[in-house]
Amino acid sequence: MALWRPWRYCRISFRRARQLRGVYILIAAFLGSVALHLIFDEASLLDALPSFIRSVLLLLLPGTVVTEPLTSYVNQFIGTTNGGHVFAGATLPFGVVKAVVNSDSKENLGGYVSDGSPIRGISPLHDDGTGGSPSMGQFQVLPMYCSSLSHCPTAESDRKVSLISETIVGSPGYFGTGLASNITAEVTVSHHAALHRFTFHNYSSSSTDIPTILFDLTNDLGHSFHDTGMLKMEFNRFPGTLRTSGSGSYNPSFGDKDYKVHYCIDIPNVNSAGFYTDNHFQPVYIPTSVLTSDQDSGILVSLSPGALHASGNVAYARIGVSWTSPSQACQYAGTEIPTIGEEAFRSTEVSASNAWENILGTIQVDLSGVSNDTIVNFYSSLYRAYISPMNLTGDNPLWHSSEPYYDSYYCICRHLSTSSLCYRHRTVQAEVVRALIDIYRHLGFLPDCRMSLDKGYTQGGSNADSVLSDSYTKGITEGIDWSDGLAAMIKDATVTPPNWAFEGRGGIERRAQLGYVPLDDDTPNGLMGRSASRTLEYAFNDFGIAITADGLGKADITSHYLNASGDWQHLWNPTTQNSGYSGFIQPRWSDGSWHNVDPRYCSPQLKPHGCYLGDAVEFYEASSWEYSFYVPHDMARLVTLMGGQRTFLDRLDALFDLGFHDMGDEPGFLHPFLYNYAGRPDKTVDRVLILLNTYYNTGFGGIPGNDDSGAMGGFVVFSCFGFYPVAGTGIYLISTPLFRTITYPASTPGKSAVITTVNFDSAVRNKYVVSAKLNGVPFTRNWFAHRELFGKGGTLELTLGPAPSTWGTADADLPPSISTSPLSRFS
Repeated sequence: MALWRPWRYCRISFRRARQLRGVYILIAAFLGSVALHLIFDEASLLDALPSFIRSVLLLLLPGTVVTEPLTSYVNQFIGTTNGGHVFAGATLPFGVVKAVVNSDSKENLGGYVSDGSPIRGISPLHDDGTGGSPSMGQFQVLPMYCSSLSHCPTAESDRKVSLISETIVGSPGYFGTGLASNITAEVTVSHHAALHRFTFHNYSSSSTDIPTILFDLTNDLGHSFHDTGMLKMEFNRFPGTLRTSGSGSYNPSFGDKDYKVHYCIDIPNVNSAGFYTDNHFQPVYIPTSVLTSDQDSGILVSLSPGALHASGNVAYARIGVSWTSPSQACQYAGTEIPTIGEEAFRSTEVSASNAWENILGTIQVDLSGVSNDTIVNFYSSLYRAYISPMNLTGDNPLWHSSEPYYDSYYCICRHLSTSSLCYRHRTVQAEVVRALIDIYRHLGFLPDCRMSLDKGYTQGGSNADSVLSDSYTKGITEGIDWSDGLAAMIKDATVTPPNWAFEGRGGIERRAQLGYVPLDDDTPNGLMGRSASRTLEYAFNDFGIAITADGLGKADITSHYLNASGDWQHLWNPTTQNSGYSGFIQPRWSDGSWHNVDPRYCSPQLKPHGCYLGDAVEFYEASSWEYSFYVPHDMARLVTLMGGQRTFLDRLDALFDLGFHDMGDEPGFLHPFLYNYAGRPDKTVDRVLILLNTYYNTGFGGIPGNDDSGAMGGFVVFSCFGFYPVAGTGIYLISTPLFRTITYPASTPGKSAVITTVNFDSAVRNKYVVSAKLNGVPFTRNWFAHRELFGKGGTLELTLGPAPSTWGTADADLPPSISTSPLSRFS
């Protein structure tokens, strides 16, 4: 089975000790650590030691408190089966390089799949949870034994090699595995580069097999290589080091046009080399370069037997990646990983691990009394929230700008569930917002989906509008021109793009006339359908425009878009009935007549996979049963339309109990918290705990659906926090924390926001909030605003009990809705 860091320390430490003849080093480290402890009495000094040494020290130093690194709780393999499409390899927070093996599996959208499939190679470029089509995966490197370079299997179908499952290891910034070819392959990363370490076991200079490294230019995961690629070989400044650099053109997984990306790989101790094309090998004199348009093209190098023997049969390869040029790829590699060898591998791995430790530690969590599964699930989910988008600042070939540039949004409507984690890392969130606004400046519209420098398909609304409003309500202002931000949002709402399949909105004119996007809308140059779900999303996007305009003092704009945010009501058909309930969101024709869609359609109970792009349906990736609850800015009005609080609560129960709710897709994330709007926060707690225990675990299939760039983990993180964001606003709905105390950095410098509990027992018995205090003052609302806790800092104390109380049940304690509350309450 695949393992992660806790099981890795001993194995790697002993291996390194052997390589360094390290028995004396281990003894010295042991005695030195004892001395340091006796002198300074600092438990933190132990953190740098391998876990087996620390375990011995604990026996000899009673009372010593040793804190495990947070990275030790990250299991990168959760979600690598069952359609999770999780990236399980080595990367940095928001890193460009994401290095992992490419499994020969239909589920390899994230590269590695925990299904026992053989692999094709190890690639530095991947995305996390991309959905229906594989993304990137090019520039594969594969170590192998060959009888000669002219007899090496180079085609993907011929060179596949099985993994030794019990050797598969991962930790933040590292991935390693044993190959059935008697080779161990490991990789660690910097932001733009990867460093490979290959151990050719049992190789001797008398062996007839030749240690070889293959570099594949043309095969990405989707086999989309086209046009002409370039392969150039020369000797680098390091003695005996072969440098290969070049470029390839590929198609994006979910977008328009194509993209070009560049590489630079350095391999020390090369004996001979040449190009291959379609299983034909051509030895070459170096330097040389070739252009290729063939589907199977790359480079083969044999390693020097003497040099390999002298290094303990360990070889290295360093690859840099750039979206601008091969020379930039070489510069990134040389700057970020200046040397190639064992020390470079160790230092790069340590730097990567430290980067993850720092960002995971932004939020401080009291882990006492919490099960290991909960801790692992929490930190693994939090970790995945930082994988995407990738920070391409300074390496954007499309335009020159002093603004940041981020890429890989799959898609922004999916990110709404995790964008409210912005308070954890305000600087990055500000950069993302600036990058989105800069895309608008140069391309004319905010993106809804974007990957590999290309425009991606719009799945629903113009949801960057809601990401911007989400950030604005949370006081994210660093370097952001909010005048341009508001202008970009308004353009989304008022100007039809040349091709609204990839940005902006469709049906703008018809909606302005009718109050909804009609089923027979004929706006050209887009993907028809989704008229009902797009109307709902456009209405919520307009609410985001209103809340941002209100903060900027634009009264007329605020009034207009606040009014437009109520357009969802035009699709409420009170006569539609299903499963004993009346009133559902339904599409309409332009003449006002209804088009009745079975409210169960596209739920887990009826055609669950029938509502994707191109399916000519009026809801996207969810049923009318789910979408009929999607009015997060005016739930009070929705409760009234459904017949009042009692019927609303019964109907919400029916959504889950009758199997219409889909936990495996983002439209269903907010639903378990909606009980708060009808004064039953206790039912929110019950439902959240049921969903966590039913659909999430620490196994390979431990998430209920495609990870969508960390969105699935976002539900886990917020559920553990004990609140959930109403994305696009500054509102959080309270449930019950699964940690005793959680400390967050506040917006105000030097201040912290703390959520703490009384009677905490991991929600085993005391799972309901029975009373609360905010900064020592009794607090009865079942929600709170960002500004009153995360903005200025403070402490929210939640007292827990085994049975529900009246806390949070009064009308005055319910979350705000625009039909009952002023707009100011949303921020």
